[in-house]
Amino acid sequence: MRLFIIPELFNFVVLNEKKTWLLAKSVTERLIQRLLCGAGMLDPRFSSKYLICDTNQSSNNVSNKLEYMIRLDCLSTPSLYESDIRPKYSIIETDSDYPAAYARMRLHTSAFKIWGDYTNSNGYLRRDKVQARLVELLALAATKDVPSSPLHVDESVCCGVPGKVVDSASLYSILHIPPHQHVYYGPGGNVPRFPDPRDFRLAIVDEPKGIRIRVEFLSPALSSISLDVRLLVAIGIDAWPSSTDFPSRICLGHSDCLLYHQAAQTGMYLVGYGVQSSAWQIRMPAAEYVLLNHYGPNSTTLTVLDVLYSIMDDIDNSRRIGKQQISYKILSKYIFRTLLLEELEQNSRSPLTNMLNWSPIYLSTHVLKLLDRVIPRLHAEKQPNYFFGNANLMVNPGHLSDDDFTIEANNVRGNDGNEEFNMDVLAQESEINLLHKWKDIVDGLLPPAGTRGRRFCFAGSKNKLEIAHTQYTISQLEYIGLLLNKMLNVRQHVLQGDTTMTDDQLRVEELEHENPLEDLIFILVTIMDQARDRYLFTQTNPAIVKNAPKIKCSYNTYTSKLVEQMRRDNELQNFNFDDDLVLVKVILKWLYRAMDQNKRYLGPILRPYLNNLFATSHAVSWHMDFIKDRMKNDEIESLGAFAELVNSDRVTPAQGLVDFVNRDKTWARSMLSMVEKNTLRVVFVSDRGIVHRHILSLPPQQTKNNQNGSKTLESPKVKKETREQKTLPSRNYFNTILKGRIDEEEDITPQHNSLRNASPLNLILSKRHRRGEHRGGGDIFEALKSMQKLNTFQEVASNLPQEDRAQISDLIQSIHTAKSKRYHAKKWSETIPQLNYRNKLSPNCEAIQKYTPKEESAGIRLREDTEAKFQLKDAISTPSLIGSCRAARIREDNSVFLLQDSFRIRSMLTKNESFKY
Repeated sequence: MRLFIIPELFNFVVLNEKKTWLLAKSVTERLIQRLLCGAGMLDPRFSSKYLICDTNQSSNNVSNKLEYMIRLDCLSTPSLYESDIRPKYSIIETDSDYPAAYARMRLHTSAFKIWGDYTNSNGYLRRDKVQARLVELLALAATKDVPSSPLHVDESVCCGVPGKVVDSASLYSILHIPPHQHVYYGPGGNVPRFPDPRDFRLAIVDEPKGIRIRVEFLSPALSSISLDVRLLVAIGIDAWPSSTDFPSRICLGHSDCLLYHQAAQTGMYLVGYGVQSSAWQIRMPAAEYVLLNHYGPNSTTLTVLDVLYSIMDDIDNSRRIGKQQISYKILSKYIFRTLLLEELEQNSRSPLTNMLNWSPIYLSTHVLKLLDRVIPRLHAEKQPNYFFGNANLMVNPGHLSDDDFTIEANNVRGNDGNEEFNMDVLAQESEINLLHKWKDIVDGLLPPAGTRGRRFCFAGSKNKLEIAHTQYTISQLEYIGLLLNKMLNVRQHVLQGDTTMTDDQLRVEELEHENPLEDLIFILVTIMDQARDRYLFTQTNPAIVKNAPKIKCSYNTYTSKLVEQMRRDNELQNFNFDDDLVLVKVILKWLYRAMDQNKRYLGPILRPYLNNLFATSHAVSWHMDFIKDRMKNDEIESLGAFAELVNSDRVTPAQGLVDFVNRDKTWARSMLSMVEKNTLRVVFVSDRGIVHRHILSLPPQQTKNNQNGSKTLESPKVKKETREQKTLPSRNYFNTILKGRIDEEEDITPQHNSLRNASPLNLILSKRHRRGEHRGGGDIFEALKSMQKLNTFQEVASNLPQEDRAQISDLIQSIHTAKSKRYHAKKWSETIPQLNYRNKLSPNCEAIQKYTPKEESAGIRLREDTEAKFQLKDAISTPSLIGSCRAARIREDNSVFLLQDSFRIRSMLTKNESFKY
């Protein structure tokens, strides 16, 4: 009995400690919201509609540090509302007087009138003055009695509700959704109130690394906890910095190429960080968030990061208690995060090989490898920034000596690891077997050995014009088309020095009549230049390295000849490029033709590039359904329709909720679940100064029934009890599937955190991240299910414990049963007469026509100049490959659209070396 009580008592103490930490952080976050709302009310220039938080605040994170980013909406792009005046300024990225990864902002006339007090004599916005003013406003807000409640906050410009605490990646998407389609969860409780600053001991300090707020609690329940909060002043820019080579350095054949280009479409921030007075640090927090959240919390990738963080904490603790030589702390979490991202990018091979190399069995290998890499970086006192290779993360602030870096390197070398993770190093045999089974299945679907050489090399085939592109599957073509689309989208969002560029400055008349063939050539030359640069960069042969300029020149010459051949091709002149798959086929066809026709100069460079592209696209193509599902916007669109209906008073929130629950929308089912637990406040912001707050609750009788055990949805507690009966370790793929992603921390999560995480926009946008257990583009279980090979999964699971094996069998059986029901329902529906199908009735009958009402002004023709502008906007906003290419060319070659006849040479002269002919 004693042996049973002690572990139970220990678990109870640990659970209470986690609950206390979560509560303290939740209260502190609400306090920060109050202070920022107060600062925004005192000076509207410093108002921020959202509070950005990218750190993980789960119960496993017992750190006493919190970090938030404050977006200055007045200076940021995109603007909050369409009617807002866009700020006008220029951004200078490269300046010899300032370190790499920093930029300066020169204000133009309209912005200077508002922010002139915070600029230097040359018109550059000063970071130190802006930050000092915000510190002053926060200190003043801490002494005010208002706002005492989130109900007294103008939510159209300030952040007072839990649903507007968001991560940077979600915020980027939210800002591109019309405000009248936004829905947020409000605070809980009958009379919600902010924490009173008089219940805390606060210290607000202005530091070069941001605003530091020390929070201590006067409440006896939390008096033993003190939190260190870091606030970073930031200006959001809806563009990608031109001074970084990410993701242009990534070739299309990289297994994570799609992920990198998706991350590069999340904008940037100019952050107040450092000792420079008028220079702002360039950061891409949303891109980092996308890269890291591609992997789940139990994946080997993030487990490696957890181990490295734990080792760093052990070094700090040893330094604190005097076990190690006295020294300054140099290592940081960001340095380890950068090392991990470097490893994932640089040592990548094929998708299947990466999946095996990052299986749990190699956890310790990756940890030791990254520790070995950081030691020489410490000796050299240089760790490049992941996005900016010239920026040094280990720059000496002035008080460090060479001995300090040597001592820190010795601390890393002398650390014996963390015993807490030693049990997780043991690989699960079944999981490893599953990975090998999956690799065998995918490899077995490659073309037969007799045709594989022709498919990969193309040279020597009998039908040289067709065999290459016709042997790519539809899924492979879809994947390559998606890669090209994302690559072009990144290029059209690269930052220009002047942010005031508008569509009116473009020569629309010349652009709209141009032959789409030029867009095809632009894409093909971009790919060929990437293949050339990749080939020369990875060469170790001394002869090739020595003759690299000559090889490059010859390659460019023959690329130019290929382009001229394409312009003379009669088939391409009248080709329809509206279909992305057809366009990708044509691009592949000409790439393989170039490799086949010029075996001396183009062949050696294109062959390995295309081989790699084919192998990667084949491995990833089996996850295309999973990838496309995560990119769908149906949930966002339905939420926007719900908001519009409520804002226009066409339905009540309750009526709209029931309607969308019946349509089986995820956010609606989650909202209903929240209403069943407690009264729910829902906030709609349709425009600046227009905020609608609604309260959703169940009828009294139904609430009573729920409390007595009656259910409208299955109780989460019942689910949790069944899932807790498991024997697998927590960091295991099979355990993740059996858990069904149920939140086991629900009982200890504060209400503020639950409302923040479940807020509709946060809930929908969080599901866009893969968060997979293995490296790759999808999920093995979902892929096997779509391929109808779940028997393989069940076969591998036969080595699991009896209870877990039975649960997996039940799960697979339920999938088969659901599929069988859908099949029989479809067969039954086919027996019903299709009265609206004209071919079944008579060949002469006409289809039923529906009347679609239109506005009276729908038939009025626009003026030619206005119509041209709309046509250009349609071309830019279209998701097609040709539309993305045209927009990228507009962005890059805007200065050379003056002479239509010479466009073919002049537009490429400074962009692509292959066109220097």
